[in-house]
Amino acid sequence: MKVIIFIAAVLAALMLFVHPMECAASTASTSLPEKYLKGNELELYREVLKNITAIAEGRQNAEAFYINVSKPFANMQSYEEAIEKVMFFIHNYAPEYIYWSDSKGYLVYDNTLCGIVYGVSPAFQESGSEYKIKKNIINDAKEALSNAKEIVEKYQEKSDYEKVFGYAEEICALTDYNYAAVEGDARLENYGPWNMVYVFDRDTSTNVVCAGYARAFQYLCSLGGIECHYVTGTVSDGGGHAWNIVVIDGENYFVDLTACDSYSDRDIARYHPYVMNSVKSSTEKGFVRYFSQAGNQSIRSYTYHEGEMKYLPESLRILTTKEYSGVSLYVVIVTAFTLAAGTALFLIKLKI
Repeated sequence: MKVIIFIAAVLAALMLFVHPMECAASTASTSLPEKYLKGNELELYREVLKNITAIAEGRQNAEAFYINVSKPFANMQSYEEAIEKVMFFIHNYAPEYIYWSDSKGYLVYDNTLCGIVYGVSPAFQESGSEYKIKKNIINDAKEALSNAKEIVEKYQEKSDYEKVFGYAEEICALTDYNYAAVEGDARLENYGPWNMVYVFDRDTSTNVVCAGYARAFQYLCSLGGIECHYVTGTVSDGGGHAWNIVVIDGENYFVDLTACDSYSDRDIARYHPYVMNSVKSSTEKGFVRYFSQAGNQSIRSYTYHEGEMKYLPESLRILTTKEYSGVSLYVVIVTAFTLAAGTALFLIKLKI
């Protein structure tokens, strides 16, 4: 009897130990930039994000803001290198706050202060002020974020695997590819299709390009506790592109919702060749995706943009070629120990 109690206690302890670890891993994505930044870079990141948030919420204009850091940068070059790295993480991991930017900002620097000036996308500017966001745009952004959070709440009790596929289906149902946005110099007039607000605003007239899909997915995953990275590069049949890498149970999986949305809603819900699936081979430079459906073969090569990926670990670039089984590590471990405990109990009963 003592042996049975001991086995039960060990099993319970293991379940408590493994489950919190899984939860801790699942919430890590909300602070991913802080995982890769340190010292002055981390301090700079926090200060820039604080200002960008204030601009996005209408509490501050985008004209200029100065940043005091506890240890000043040695020179302009060191500051430029730090701000480039910081802005990579803000643009790639804070899509909810950078929706208004036209990416034309520039730096201001002296011996004691670091400063940044940002431009507001022309379509978002308040009349008569190129550094102020329209109030209705700010309200639309807030409403879009609220709509996105409703999606996350809908899947909060699901596994990471179910969340990923759920988020994919939701995004593909909410938007379509905006072909007009990539023609000519449309981006100079309206940065919206490159961001996620146009996905979650429930307005059928505002659609996005690849960056919008990938930012929207990264945002949902971040809220849902899944490690997700926004990645840019080129594809063999279409030039510049943006997609995602999700990390589940220690494996790096490929997600490309832009390509996924080329299927009908019925097929998206039934078959996901671009979601955690179909990677044929992978290297540090890029990977090849291959799949065959109904006799049709599709091969597409993806190449990472070196300037973007240089701030992330090389290990993240290597994608798994295995399709995810849908069974979490937690379930596997608990099942194994449950079977072991059952077997031990059976053997003890035989002896009795």
